[in-house]
Amino acid sequence: MVELGIEIKVITFDDLELANPYAEGLCSSWPLLLDSDRSLYRRYGFERGSWSAIYGLASVVRYLGLMLRGHRPGKPGKDWRQLGGDVLVDPEGIVRIHHVSKAPHDRPTIDALFSKIKH
Repeated sequence: MVELGIEIKVITFDDLELANPYAEGLCSSWPLLLDSDRSLYRRYGFERGSWSAIYGLASVVRYLGLMLRGHRPGKPGKDWRQLGGDVLVDPEGIVRIHHVSKAPHDRPTIDALFSKIKH
């Protein structure tokens, strides 16, 4: 997203050997940063999901749909209940987009995030 002046980083709490395949699936040119103590996760309100959020009907349907389209689930991380989200911070340090996932499938697409930036 150089044309928009955007610098993208993928942040994980997991071991890099588990996280690298995930990051490479997104875009291998994005740097992968390790937040092993989850301080950024806590700062942005990314909590562990409840059992119903992880195994609820919406999650099961979403993942079955992905599998039917040929996507294979990756190896689970060391805390498979940890939810993430998306945070877009501008060059001045102002948070412009802050999405806290309520379930594993609750993530905007990369295109949806970029479209919000363009407007």
